[in-house]
Amino acid sequence: MTEQVIETKGEVIQLVNFRLRDEEFGVEISSVKEIIRVGEIAHIPDAPSSVRGMTNLRGQIIAVVDLAEKFGLSQQPDIPQSARIMVTEVKNQIVGILVDEVSEVFKIPAENIESTPEVVQTKDSEDYIQGVGNLDNRIIILLDFEKLLAVHKIEELAPMSMSAAKLKEQTNG
Repeated sequence: MTEQVIETKGEVIQLVNFRLRDEEFGVEISSVKEIIRVGEIAHIPDAPSSVRGMTNLRGQIIAVVDLAEKFGLSQQPDIPQSARIMVTEVKNQIVGILVDEVSEVFKIPAENIESTPEVVQTKDSEDYIQGVGNLDNRIIILLDFEKLLAVHKIEELAPMSMSAAKLKEQTNG
């Protein structure tokens, strides 16, 4: 991962840049606790289609949300070698966000961020899309993980992680 620094007189925002299929996204670095390689992801029966499964993060079982699936992007039968899990914390719940690739950390001047055009907004997306960044003729869709993983959705993930933790205790005990 490289860091691209842009000199500006105004406010700058530091973002983690990632890809889902052919689209480029960004999220404020402060909302990412860490970025990990994709290990074993265990399937969760009857989970929402956007929940890829659960994984072990240094002894803590966390739910993994497939962001491409959540956005309705084209299916990939296998997880790409370049895929990563961006670990975030929302409402005291640790969650993994599966993305195709994390490419860089960079700073973007606030004046290079525009509102999302109304014609492409949906009722849900207007909450979690913070805007559109324009950097070196690249269009970067800026997301808010906390709003993306709305409170009721996080509450759905918590029992999955808890069930997995109980299952782990039973098999180890």
